Amino acid sequence: MSTNANRKRYPIFILIAFLPLFIMLCLNTAATLPAMGIGIYKMIQNGEEFSPNDTAAFLAFPEAQTALTIGFICYALAAITIFFIWYKKTFLKHQIKIENKTAFSVKSIVLSVLLILGTSSVISLGLYALDALAPSVMESYNETMNSAGLGSNFYTTLLYGCILGPIAEELMFRGVTQGYLRRSGLNAVAVIFIQAILFGIAHMNPVQSTYATVFGLALGLLRYKYGNIRITCLAHIVFNVFGTFIHSALVALNMPDAGYYAFYGVLAVIGIVAVVLIFREPAKDIDLYKSAATAPAPADAPAQA
Repeated sequence: MSTNANRKRYPIFILIAFLPLFIMLCLNTAATLPAMGIGIYKMIQNGEEFSPNDTAAFLAFPEAQTALTIGFICYALAAITIFFIWYKKTFLKHQIKIENKTAFSVKSIVLSVLLILGTSSVISLGLYALDALAPSVMESYNETMNSAGLGSNFYTTLLYGCILGPIAEELMFRGVTQGYLRRSGLNAVAVIFIQAILFGIAHMNPVQSTYATVFGLALGLLRYKYGNIRITCLAHIVFNVFGTFIHSALVALNMPDAGYYAFYGVLAVIGIVAVVLIFREPAKDIDLYKSAATAPAPADAPAQA
């Protein structure tokens, strides 16, 4: 990855890069409070005992599930609005534009999708291994995911989990966070790792945070190489659709365990090939300079978007 050692450094941008995570957690908390309140009210109304830490019990009521679904959709719409405006005013207005066919080409789309399918497959194999080695950990993880209340309705899952959620998170982490980290003067490798770790922390669950960090590395690489937030939005949507629906489809086929391993193994190998090809792509490092209009471009500056 090319870097420019002589560019100016703005350490304050590192601190600002943490702000989207804080805002996300605040919005997320606000989205869950109505559902929690309804759940607690229903438990009191039914005379049930409850523990403040037993969130799954609060959210088990249909009314709480409905409130949680509405809350998360509102959260995603609010996040998209806030971070799109932030990203547009802070970054898009100070970047040299490139043609859409260059930034969002057939080649970049194909390589991005292959990378994400490979990444998803590696994560799936990792979860299978975790289930075999530590079934109690996976059981706890599955209970946490089921209590989210978003997987029981196809349309809700599609709208929030596969469209709105990914777009919101890409604007937060690959848009604003990665943009500020790059402008701070950190090299590209450090930027990609830091934003991936923050992305993992945002998921607030040991298992999900671990694989979200791995996924964040892939998305950060795409953002750096292609300089296009639409590429990472597409990749994130593909990841969520694949993870949400493909496994169910494989289960419906009654495929033996060996079939699962072979299927995901082949895709993992394809993903590795995609990584190699993406690394060979020139980086459209669009967040390298504070302002494309005022900052001098170094001799090795990549094409910018």
